[in-house]
Amino acid sequence: MLRADRLLPGTTIVVRGGRDTEGKLLRHALRTARAWSLDGLPLLGISVFAVAGIALDDLLARRFATFRTVYLPTAGQLDGHGFELLATGQAPHYTVRLFRADGQELGELLAALGPARGNPQYGRSTIWREEG
Repeated sequence: MLRADRLLPGTTIVVRGGRDTEGKLLRHALRTARAWSLDGLPLLGISVFAVAGIALDDLLARRFATFRTVYLPTAGQLDGHGFELLATGQAPHYTVRLFRADGQELGELLAALGPARGNPQYGRSTIWREEG
């Protein structure tokens, strides 16, 4: 499950699609924990994709064209808030590791993600669009 990738430089942008709330982050963290474990324990976390080896616009067009909004924090911003990025699945996928997924930690994660931004690639490569 974990890749042997090197740590991401702090300036690397990571992308998360869609508008998040504490409730949505909790649902995604629990879904990850049902599917994956690390060191014998459920892995609480949320998915992000690193802008590494691919241009941001290409990543947005390939993986996020169905999302009106995206979050674009850097690896350093997440680290500065105490969040670890685990190289999971196929590159450029990463999991932001959580330990409690309680209100305090999820609020901190929302702060670390920063503001939601309009996705310039929304709807350009698909006919299906996210509602809401």
